[in-house]
Amino acid sequence: MTFKGNEKVQFMAIQTVFEGFQVNTQNKVRKNQLKYNLKIPMAHAAGNPNTHRVPEIMQKYRSGGTPWKVIIDPSGKVVYNNFHIDIDQAVSLIKALLREQD
Repeated sequence: MTFKGNEKVQFMAIQTVFEGFQVNTQNKVRKNQLKYNLKIPMAHAAGNPNTHRVPEIMQKYRSGGTPWKVIIDPSGKVVYNNFHIDIDQAVSLIKALLREQD
């Protein structure tokens, strides 16, 4: 809730599927969004089960699994890209990015 109402901060979730194609479907993303009342944009990016190719977005951001966190600054530069992030660390990083904009 730290950034609620701050239009400079946007959150989104992307389900990247590189295994479990029958279970990890776009429909499942929507069901979870409704179940947990998630009010952020959510997307689905499936790889190819026949070639075992991971989704393009995983390749682009070099993510290694689920859940993966990426923080992108206003210029489009990735400033954080890792599996783990402490919530306080994330808040501090985003606040620092906002200060740089002022």
